[in-house]
Amino acid sequence: MRVACLGGGPAGIYFAISMKLRDPAHDVHVFERNRGGDTFGWGVVFSDQTLTNLAANDPVSAATIADSFAHWDDIEVNVSGEAIVSSGHGFIGIGRKRLLQILQQRARSWRGDAFRDRVRR
Repeated sequence: MRVACLGGGPAGIYFAISMKLRDPAHDVHVFERNRGGDTFGWGVVFSDQTLTNLAANDPVSAATIADSFAHWDDIEVNVSGEAIVSSGHGFIGIGRKRLLQILQQRARSWRGDAFRDRVRR
C-alpha cells in the first residue's frame, strides 16, 4: 500500500511508524513543510493508559518515550484560595521537541530497510 502522510509532527510520524509496523511492505511517505526540528507548543501529556496503548502498538518507541518523561499522580485544583488534591490519576509529560526527536529517530531506524523517510520541505 502507498501511504502519503501530510504533516511530520508527532502524530504524523507516529502514524507512519504504525503503518510500517503493520506491514513493512507499505510505501510510506511523510510530507512536512517545516524543518525537522521545528515544533509548536511546549509539551505533550499522556495518561498512563495512553502509554500502555503506545507500548502495545510500538514497544520500542514507548520505552524511549518513557525514559524521557516526567510522571505525576496528583492533580491540585485551587478554588477561592483553597487547594484540593486528588491522587492516583497517573500522567506523563514530555517536551514536544523531545517527543518529535524520538519519533523521527525511530522512523529513520528503518532507512536502508523497508522504511523510506521522504520529508519534503
